[in-house]
Amino acid sequence: MPGHRKYFDYGGGRVNYLTHISRRHQAVFVEVPKAGCTVVKRAMQCSEHGGGPHDEPDSVHERSTSPLGAPLRDGFDLDELFGPGSPYFRFGFVRNPYSRALSCYLEKIAGEQWLRDIRLPKLGFRPDDDVSFVDFLHRVAQQEPAEMDIHWAPQSHLLSLGRVSYGFIGRFESFHADLLSVIGHLDMTVPDDLLDKRTSHTTNARRKIAQYYDEKCVALVQTIYQRDFELLGYGLDHRFAG
Repeated sequence: MPGHRKYFDYGGGRVNYLTHISRRHQAVFVEVPKAGCTVVKRAMQCSEHGGGPHDEPDSVHERSTSPLGAPLRDGFDLDELFGPGSPYFRFGFVRNPYSRALSCYLEKIAGEQWLRDIRLPKLGFRPDDDVSFVDFLHRVAQQEPAEMDIHWAPQSHLLSLGRVSYGFIGRFESFHADLLSVIGHLDMTVPDDLLDKRTSHTTNARRKIAQYYDEKCVALVQTIYQRDFELLGYGLDHRFAG
């Protein structure tokens, strides 16, 4: 059994993509897409360079240009990273499942066509299909977590809660304050304007909860993300997700 299976119930490529290791700050960030990961990675990459001016890559999501380590690719000891007594500070960020699912739909399924071309076939749709939010959720509900796209896979699955313990799990709903707490704890050097820089992934999903959610959508999200609600402490009433 590959060594990463001790800590993660998904493939090594996904482990490398989602796990970002700061050698400078001895920290490990396991990302949850659609929960502020772009800004977190931007801040970590900047501080890894020393916080000074540097050429920012075309995308902070491109692992080959990131100064942050990937566990399997770079030969890290996984027990040292994730095991008991690890010297690394592990952290992540999570989001209310209702707003995260909607944000994913608005960007990846109902957004620009090049994104639809990538994601819709993964759900059995044609790239030119008109897919409603409830249609999207019905297809996701038929998938196992390990086969789901990372943008809609359960957060508890991506973070491997129960196998990996964390020093801090921040929330998208208090993102700025929580990220500042991490930056302060790790003594990271990050310019203020870098944290305020807008990302291209913003969908304002929290403001659109009432518009998109009916009883069917609520029930589907509660089914798909049951463990997220149980383990992350989010309430089941979708009216408080906005």
